[in-house]
Amino acid sequence: MAEGNRDSERWNRMLTWLRDEHGMEMGEEGLFIESKSTAGNCLWFSSPLSVKMRSFKNQEEDCLRQETVRTHLQPSAQLLTIPSTALINVKTLASVYTSPYSLKGLTAVQQMSLHLLMHRPEGEHDSLDPVFGPYLSTLPRNFDSHPLTWIVKLKRTGAKASEMSMLESLPPSVTQSLRKLQDLFYEDWKAVSGHLTRNSNLLKKSTRQITALPAFKHYDDLIDYSWAWLNVNTRSIYYPVQNLPSGNDNLTLCPILDFANHTDGQSQIIPRTEITSTPSSIVPRRRDDYTFFSWTNTVIGHDQELFLRYGGHANRTLFVQYGFVCPFPPNAIAEGDVRGEVDVQDLIEDIFATSAIGSWIKTTLEDSGYWGDWTLDSLPLPAHPSYRLITALRLFHLVARLPGAPPCKLEAKIKPWRDVLSGKLDIIADDNEQQWRASLLDICETIARRARVGMRDAATRLPYMTGWPAWMKNNIQTLWREELEVADAVAHSIRTGEEF
Repeated sequence: MAEGNRDSERWNRMLTWLRDEHGMEMGEEGLFIESKSTAGNCLWFSSPLSVKMRSFKNQEEDCLRQETVRTHLQPSAQLLTIPSTALINVKTLASVYTSPYSLKGLTAVQQMSLHLLMHRPEGEHDSLDPVFGPYLSTLPRNFDSHPLTWIVKLKRTGAKASEMSMLESLPPSVTQSLRKLQDLFYEDWKAVSGHLTRNSNLLKKSTRQITALPAFKHYDDLIDYSWAWLNVNTRSIYYPVQNLPSGNDNLTLCPILDFANHTDGQSQIIPRTEITSTPSSIVPRRRDDYTFFSWTNTVIGHDQELFLRYGGHANRTLFVQYGFVCPFPPNAIAEGDVRGEVDVQDLIEDIFATSAIGSWIKTTLEDSGYWGDWTLDSLPLPAHPSYRLITALRLFHLVARLPGAPPCKLEAKIKPWRDVLSGKLDIIADDNEQQWRASLLDICETIARRARVGMRDAATRLPYMTGWPAWMKNNIQTLWREELEVADAVAHSIRTGEEF
């Protein structure tokens, strides 16, 4: 069966499931499927739903899915309401995993990932999950283009040479962020596999073969869990679960909505759970159903794609968390049309390492809440260092030339630094300002040189690629170009005497 037809049938089954088993309103006309030549298939919904779904292939990604409006929408128009019983979160899973199959002790991400692991569709077959199967069957079948997948494969030397080359071609700031994601993933895997080992009766709930072994022992399960975890990490959204003791577990997987693509501008889809008044045009709903509305101040035209803003993230974060970047034209960062950001953690740590009291500086910054998250930002203009970075550099230049000084004398020396933090002083001293600005200019020049080499090496190391690797090569070069343009913009601000 052609992939487009298979996707259409899965969407039909999911919508039937939403309507018949969860009471989702579909309208009197029902559902229509229209073939769009070589672009693939579109799924259309009639009133009161205002959205249709379209899936198609292109040369950049295996599958790019869009969510578009079917009709002309006025501001704050209702797009759709997803019944709360069709969402996958700690509340709906608690009704599935009752005693003796409890998931107590696992976080929301771990619970959702475990459920997906136990009901992952095999090959091109649909999920056999008796509760959420039609929804799980519409999820991506693999995350081959996500960098975390390459890392998991490397654990068993299963990564392709091209994937290893792509990992080696990343900017240091991206590699550092990717390591944090990797650590979080393995922490979750250890918790889930340990829970399965201690509660092997849970395997009776699974519709596929899983080996209950201690963490890191079974590679196939780890690969399957990475698929489940990435689905949750890339597609779950904030959802206020009622009567939840921990705010960290306010997450859900949401049918239909998870096909909306990211925008770095204004989100066109506005979620709302609490509705105090119910206009007659809005379908009656439960208190915890999830309803989505259009923009509050803009009319959306016919057949216009609807975007969801995943967050105000830099490309580094988008790449690590979701596996893509937002491309931008040359000079867009310098001209203030696009926000760019560079994390300079590795370079600042290298600077601190040159001081005999580098460890004391680190401890002081940690105790004061200013260790890490040091960035260069292009917006708002002028391009500038983050206040956290300025704070760290001010401290370094205040004490770096005091090797061997006892902590009591160091503490007395940094009183002006603490006075700046408390607002008693604007700056430590004029010479301190000159010193940290000079260091910052050196950092910018180092980043710019490194970025030029990085773009050149990526072009050499990743030649003649096709399919998603070619698209990923462009992503990697975009990451390097962002670092170059941000560094140049901040360097320009320093040279022209901009105040930060």
